Amino acid sequence: MKILIVSGFLGAGKTTFIKALAKHTKKDFAILENEYGAAGIDADRLRAEEGQSPVNIWEMTEGCICCSAKGDFSLSVLSIANTIDPEYLVIEPTGVGMLGNVMENLKQIEYEHISILAPVTIADIYSYRRYLKEYPALYENQIKDAGTIFLSKSEQASAEEKEEARQVLAGINPTATIYTDHYSSLPEKDWLRLLETGYDGRLYQVKAEETENLPDTFSIENAYFSSPESLLIFLEDLIRGQYGNIFRAKGQILAGSQWFQFDVADSRYGITGCEPQKTGKAVFIGTEIHRQPIRRVVLSKMIQKKIVVKKR
Repeated sequence: MKILIVSGFLGAGKTTFIKALAKHTKKDFAILENEYGAAGIDADRLRAEEGQSPVNIWEMTEGCICCSAKGDFSLSVLSIANTIDPEYLVIEPTGVGMLGNVMENLKQIEYEHISILAPVTIADIYSYRRYLKEYPALYENQIKDAGTIFLSKSEQASAEEKEEARQVLAGINPTATIYTDHYSSLPEKDWLRLLETGYDGRLYQVKAEETENLPDTFSIENAYFSSPESLLIFLEDLIRGQYGNIFRAKGQILAGSQWFQFDVADSRYGITGCEPQKTGKAVFIGTEIHRQPIRRVVLSKMIQKKIVVKKR
């Protein structure tokens, strides 16, 4: 799992950028939102376009992941890695969070299965000067620790305004890649570059399209269905190709209050009762597996979960 942090001050346009990132890269995303307060408005905005942007949304509220809730934050990231296991996790910290602190917290849990990409910071071209003046330590940290900086709301800005902003931002972070034109005109290769560059400069290769579709395996834990009927509907959709070209699948799953074992092979499925298990598990083998739609159905208790962190 590769982690991309999208930072920026309040109102800079982080959520809008994340929606564009999902649209242009079409990668397997999960999103961890840090809402500083009880109302998860940004997460609701992302869910509103769920049909267009296939993402899983987790929320943390009532605690900042850069300081007071850092322990809960680390556990949440590890939980996502071990249960959802997306190709990419996009983290949107609260606008009043220190990007450097979030990075340090992530480095504590980095291992061979978790890689940290160079962070992105969104800077409002019309507000950056005021924020630098009023909140210098916070805002400079968000700029200084970024690998890439995008100027938002720059569609109507003049070339002079863009260049002036670039010079100010480059003065704080001379090594960052700074885009002064709005990201709506960003070439496809530049969108993908955000998913290829580690915070330490390491380059990761984004999976290219294979000339031959070899069988892939997708496993999932904590699987659950609300009723036996919903499990049957899922299996019917599965053999009809709604979730990709899956030619073999099996699992033991809790559906409602009953445990079932299912087997799928050669466009047919069988289902029987089974003994209760510690957790529901399923494995899918095929090509072009639609992981996110499967997760939405099979992890109905976990996807779009709100993680409430008690204030300390």
